[in-house]
Amino acid sequence: MENETKKLLKELKAYRDDMVARNYPYQQISDIITKWETKKDFLEEATKEKKELEASYQESVRQANERKT
Repeated sequence: MENETKKLLKELKAYRDDMVARNYPYQQISDIITKWETKKDFLEEATKEKKELEASYQESVRQANERKT
């Protein structure tokens, strides 16, 4: 999915740049780009937090097992 998103953003940015060069209004295409960049950033942050939570959970389990022994 990440490669597809990057490819889509690249194509949209090229399209927007072409529109700007021709003096076409480009706010709508910029809004789409911003939406996808935000989505990508959100997914990256969620993945990072998931990894941190998993590590924290594993440490918690380790400490609980340590106290039992």
